[in-house]
Amino acid sequence: MLHSNTLNMLEKKELHLKFSTKRDYKIISPCCNRSNKDGKFVNYLDLPENYGYCHSCGKSTLPTTIYIDENGIEYSWNETENQFETLAIITRNILASTSAKQIASTVIAQKFIDESIIWEHFHAQPENNLLQYLRQTYGDEKVNDAKEVYALSTSKDGGTMFWNINKNLQVQKLKIAYYNSIGKRTNKFKVPYKNEDGYYACLFGEHLLSYNYYLNSTIVLTESEKTAIIGYILMPKYVWLAYGGINGLTEGKLKSLIDQNVLIIPDMSENAVNIITTKIPFLKELGINAKVWDMTEGQTDEELKALGIYNNDLEDVFRKIDIFEQ
Repeated sequence: MLHSNTLNMLEKKELHLKFSTKRDYKIISPCCNRSNKDGKFVNYLDLPENYGYCHSCGKSTLPTTIYIDENGIEYSWNETENQFETLAIITRNILASTSAKQIASTVIAQKFIDESIIWEHFHAQPENNLLQYLRQTYGDEKVNDAKEVYALSTSKDGGTMFWNINKNLQVQKLKIAYYNSIGKRTNKFKVPYKNEDGYYACLFGEHLLSYNYYLNSTIVLTESEKTAIIGYILMPKYVWLAYGGINGLTEGKLKSLIDQNVLIIPDMSENAVNIITTKIPFLKELGINAKVWDMTEGQTDEELKALGIYNNDLEDVFRKIDIFEQ
């Protein structure tokens, strides 16, 4: 065993990742613990079958980083023990803990958040920065409507509280995001109710699917909750939902979209568009008629950056076509 101050004595073993051209449809994906019959988990070439990228949850499963000493002995860092261990010790520990990991991976039944908590924060003053920005941009009448429709609330520390309410009107999850005074999201966010405690996310705005008013309406899926809210303000005839981030369109959120017509609008980056595009065959197999609006129009990230529109969202596009004045 070696401690962290011996890192300069070790050489990092390079890992060259390349996707395999063949998919193993018989394995269980290590990230989602689901069947790979739809081929959503892609293996890395020349690595064991449990290492790869999952297009369902957007996660990569990678082997631990290996370091080699001058004698060719391989080590890996044990975060729990705060020291390097040889691979022989690591293998022994993995075998010993297999049954414990199997127990820990058991799915916990869905729990729900008491709706009264929403209303405890709904009338909080001063309102969060995002609501203040929306009021300045779109006016009180439209924002009051959107605030009530999406149950937008303000946390005690000024965050915007985005509640995940399913189409049975049960509150499944909460994400608290923080914005500056001009409506731009900061890197800070909180998720108070955890998956490991039984609080799993649904689509933001999913409860709108229970409204008769939206029966047979086209569903528009955006990355961010903010974009969905602005879409509702400007084009309320559509059902505006959000999947909550570049890798947020997970399999568990899709069940409410079966037999629906869906337009998905990722933000303007190659990665965002590619992640969603690769999911389309899987969505269609589920019975979701989904199309993607590629706002990059095939441009590379470098080209988008040169134009100053890299990672822009639908609100930025609306501004350029003067939809705010219509």
